[in-house]
Amino acid sequence: MPRKARYKRPTKAQVAKMTPEELAAHKAALNREKVRAWRARQKSVSKAERAQRKQEEGARLYTWERLLPYIVKQDDGCWLWTGSFKVTEWGLRPMARAGVYGVEPVEHIVCCLHRGRPPPRCTAKRVCETIGCVAPEHIVWSNRVVETAKRRRQHVEEELFRRVE
Repeated sequence: MPRKARYKRPTKAQVAKMTPEELAAHKAALNREKVRAWRARQKSVSKAERAQRKQEEGARLYTWERLLPYIVKQDDGCWLWTGSFKVTEWGLRPMARAGVYGVEPVEHIVCCLHRGRPPPRCTAKRVCETIGCVAPEHIVWSNRVVETAKRRRQHVEEELFRRVE
């Protein structure tokens, strides 16, 4: 099967003289050419290579050197985040720009750096009560389902203890 001939781009002067129908056909041909080039680039890189590049990019984005200028260490062991915060339903949450991924919670970034990749279905949880604390010793991986079950069990035990009294 013979290869399709590439679209020959007209000059600016030729584009200026085109009728609206010709101009629409020209734009459609340019878009097809862009899509064809994009697909060729995607095929040249395997899925595994793309995943590895993304992982390497993420590893480069999360570094202590990028976070430390925004951290103030206190005497009580807490490290206070001086960067941006986001107001969420759980209160203020320290956030950091993470390049490709947009904005991520600093607790998650610090926990990844200190403890490695998160286990399945886990989020970073701050152990201390200080808002904006990002000390690695004060942040652990937590499974919300397990935490909720523990709180419910504790609540039931407290109710039973009150009834016994």
